[in-house]
Amino acid sequence: MERILRNKEIFKIIPFDYSDNILFFPIRHHSPACSYHLMNAIREYNPDCILVEGPQNANRLIPVLTDDNTELPVAFYYFYKDTAKLVSEEQKDYKCYYPFLDASPEYNALNYAIKTNTECSFIDLPYGEILINTAENSGMREDREIQSYNDDSCLSENDFFKALCEKTGMRNFEEFWENFFEIDALSLSTEDFVARMMSYCYLSRQDTPYENMQNDGCIVREQYMAKKIKEYSEKYKRILVVTGGFHTYGLYTLLNSSEKIPEVTIHNFDEKTQNVFAMAYSLEAADALNGYASGMQNPGFYDKVWKSLKNQQDISSDVYNNAVLETLLSTAKKASKQNLLITMSDISSAVTMYEGLALMRNKKAAGLYELYDSVQSCFIKGELNLSSELPLKILSKIATGDTIGKLCPTAEKSPLIIDFEDNCHKYGLKADTVLEQKIELDIFAKPKHMNISRFFYRVNFLKTNFAKRIKGADVVNGTDRSRIREQWKYSRSIETDSALIDANIYGATIEEACKVLSASQISSETSCCEAAKLYVECFLMNIDVSEKFYDRMNDIIIDDGDFFSIGKGIYYFNMLLSLKKLYNSDDEIVNIFLSKCFQKILIMLPSMMNINPDRSQECIKICKMLYTLVSGGLFKNEYETLFETFRTMSQIPNPEPSLYGAVLGLLYGNDVSYKAEINKALNGYLSGSAEMHRQGASFIRGLFYTARDIVLVGNEFVKMINILIQSLSIDDFMEILPEFKLAFSYFTPSEINDTAEKVAALYDKKGTDITKSSDFYTELYAEGSKLEEEICAEIEKMQNGKLQEAD
Repeated sequence: MERILRNKEIFKIIPFDYSDNILFFPIRHHSPACSYHLMNAIREYNPDCILVEGPQNANRLIPVLTDDNTELPVAFYYFYKDTAKLVSEEQKDYKCYYPFLDASPEYNALNYAIKTNTECSFIDLPYGEILINTAENSGMREDREIQSYNDDSCLSENDFFKALCEKTGMRNFEEFWENFFEIDALSLSTEDFVARMMSYCYLSRQDTPYENMQNDGCIVREQYMAKKIKEYSEKYKRILVVTGGFHTYGLYTLLNSSEKIPEVTIHNFDEKTQNVFAMAYSLEAADALNGYASGMQNPGFYDKVWKSLKNQQDISSDVYNNAVLETLLSTAKKASKQNLLITMSDISSAVTMYEGLALMRNKKAAGLYELYDSVQSCFIKGELNLSSELPLKILSKIATGDTIGKLCPTAEKSPLIIDFEDNCHKYGLKADTVLEQKIELDIFAKPKHMNISRFFYRVNFLKTNFAKRIKGADVVNGTDRSRIREQWKYSRSIETDSALIDANIYGATIEEACKVLSASQISSETSCCEAAKLYVECFLMNIDVSEKFYDRMNDIIIDDGDFFSIGKGIYYFNMLLSLKKLYNSDDEIVNIFLSKCFQKILIMLPSMMNINPDRSQECIKICKMLYTLVSGGLFKNEYETLFETFRTMSQIPNPEPSLYGAVLGLLYGNDVSYKAEINKALNGYLSGSAEMHRQGASFIRGLFYTARDIVLVGNEFVKMINILIQSLSIDDFMEILPEFKLAFSYFTPSEINDTAEKVAALYDKKGTDITKSSDFYTELYAEGSKLEEEICAEIEKMQNGKLQEAD
């Protein structure tokens, strides 16, 4: 292994000579060892130009990145909007991050250049060009939740690395890298370190198919970077090229080939299509983002290592031993604060263990993996499980780090971020901390509180993840509508800034962006439900979109053939109508939309009588809502039309039982003579097969939802239900029991007591004899007991899980 990585023969392929015009320095992103040896090379080489891998359109941000008032971590946030369909026909919006940490070699090279007035530049393709030249599901077009520019997966996902892991006994790439390229690096000269880097990167590249490099954009990027290096070599005598190690061989080959370097097409995109901004970042985000693919994991730990290495000429393996000991002590201290007893003996045992593991694994010093193993062995008493893994969680959090960056005051900010911060200042909201804040808003008593609420809804509409309502009326989902106060929690995060940067295309202020975005969404919307929901969101944001919505909403209602979508649209518009006075709104077109939806759904109603039972309850709710609208006088002119429609529905053969029951219940509410029709229908279910009996239970459920008072008038209906239940076997009864439970859940406690009196009278008993009886069918009791035990066990599991999450 040592022979492979120490192989100086690689210098015959890629020279590392301080006398050369161009000096290539291969790196891994965020590596302390790479930064340490890179700075040694810079001091020795004394370049008059430093070129760094990174999209060239970010050059204007180098002064911001290296400003003395900028605190790392910071990230460059790139976006590209494929409106011209140059990437694919889907016209997607793309974004990626390029994080810079204190240990990042790129940052240290650029910082040196700025401080010494040395020419420096990024030399890679702009982000949009990389995407255009990348195949689908490859490189930066892979399906990832968060996309990183500096992807190192080509170094860790190849057969060469897998063979090395097997040979060296390393568990994964991170442990392999830490041992041979971080810890070992402290005992190597810079020349030997570069030889090791070039050997590994060259052999990894040789193991990567050329087609793969073409698909992920690697080849075209290297062609562009080689072209830029050649241009600078005509102006400067000593050029240092700092790139990911995988690219070094490709760049060297292109520059030393007799063939002309291929030209790469560059498009002329405007700032709304492609741009880049600097933004504050965090070590936690860098770790979660990069993982195994990009840069170092556990950046908090390696930040400690880098701080020890910085500006030191003579170093030893004590750098790692000190970082490991410091992290161990921090873990023990924080564990003790959470009532986990960690003794000095435990700490001493952990130190002995990680030192012994390092010797056993032939490592020159203990690293992060020895630290994890020792904490697990010495701090966790007994078996490792969800309840005992607290020390490892604490260690992981410390190793990740909690440092948050800060941009210098002169940093260019996107217009929306400026407007966001201005609004936060105006409303007294803390926008300069990631700590979660809480605020209670009396929105109908204080105008300022109403404006804050609208601001929260606006930033949520832009998907900033800034605010979350924890209490208060949820107008969209129709819950807690009686609450007149709102409670929100809010905190600014990386997602907040990136979402605001994304939304710049829609306007220079948050209000303008919300208005333009909502207009854009409604123009492409085809669902009445989603369009009406969008209109509600605009109402809560106090964004006037009535003019944009009017014509489009008419077309949507006409074209939408989904009954449930129209029904949900009625719900949303009716809700807005009821809120107009409360919110002092004078929006008149809501009445128009509501009326059009009402007319449309009347035509569709009869076709729903044979609906799938799975969706019958939704349909029943819509029918009852229509009944409420006409009964309340809103559509009094449509009263007869609606009940004529219900009468038509009641005559349709083979109806879905619960919907049939609900429709008859609504007709009964308008005309009590329909009780005879209801009794006839129920008798039909009673006189049929076992399947008809089960359908009878569904019929009763639907009936009770719309006309439960039918049970409270006389005893006839109770007798019929009793006959139905008596006709069932225990198995059939257990099957329809959920239907009956749901049916009777619509009753109030007093109505249940009244019904119990009627049932008890059938057996010459009192109602309390039923509601408080301890007599049960033996089989039913056994079945219920078994079910209760299972439910209690599941609840206990859920509670234990929540407690562990809280810990």
